[in-house]
Amino acid sequence: MERQEPHAVPRDIKVSQDIVLSPFGCAFHSEAGALLLADLHIGYEATIEGEGFAMPRMQTIEMISRLNRAIDCYDPSVVIVVGDLKHNFDRNLAAEWNGVERFVDEVSSKVKLSILKGNHDNYLATILSKRGIRIEKEISLGGISVAHGHETRSARSGGMILAHEHPALRIRESTGASVKMPCFLYDSENGRLVLPAFSPLALGSDVISTPDSERMIPLLAETGIDRFTAYGFSGKEILNYRKVGKLRTMGKV
Repeated sequence: MERQEPHAVPRDIKVSQDIVLSPFGCAFHSEAGALLLADLHIGYEATIEGEGFAMPRMQTIEMISRLNRAIDCYDPSVVIVVGDLKHNFDRNLAAEWNGVERFVDEVSSKVKLSILKGNHDNYLATILSKRGIRIEKEISLGGISVAHGHETRSARSGGMILAHEHPALRIRESTGASVKMPCFLYDSENGRLVLPAFSPLALGSDVISTPDSERMIPLLAETGIDRFTAYGFSGKEILNYRKVGKLRTMGKV
């Protein structure tokens, strides 16, 4: 069958020779042909329901739809989930099991799927083994170390792609109202990229107001994130908000 040309991708941004940040909330490593996303937290709604709150179970459908659009645009050879595919720590909820199987079946029918283990992914191997997919702790893409980040404590030579942090920007309006927008963090000096949460329900903490000592990635708690540029996205375009240190000095976005 004749291979189709990849769709054009408007309004993404290339931050290095090989890495493109996408308004779909994922990154594309062009040399490796790898589409990277993280922190899907499938089953989050079921956990909330268990705490007595009603929430429509729509996020897995939305994430599959958005990922399919990214696959159509970038034509990757592999999709890499950089940890926290599922949500519940201590067991596999039925909704998680069904959601993960649906996600895995949908994606792997189109492209090779690779899964890295996050701190929420206890018992995930039980689900993936039925699909013949191994879960890895860390991989390398052209000299770039890729891991979830919850155990990343010391810097190493070469670039890094991490997740876990759920970085976001709180956008404040003149009226005093605010909205939280997920963002990428990229340190061009050291070649370090932090992916946003792909889940629409897990926006995380504001990178400007949250003290660096409270960063979830141990390495970032040690080094801080002032030198990182925050790239917000709206689903249609990438928005460059300057370096975090500059934004903190300004006091607002």
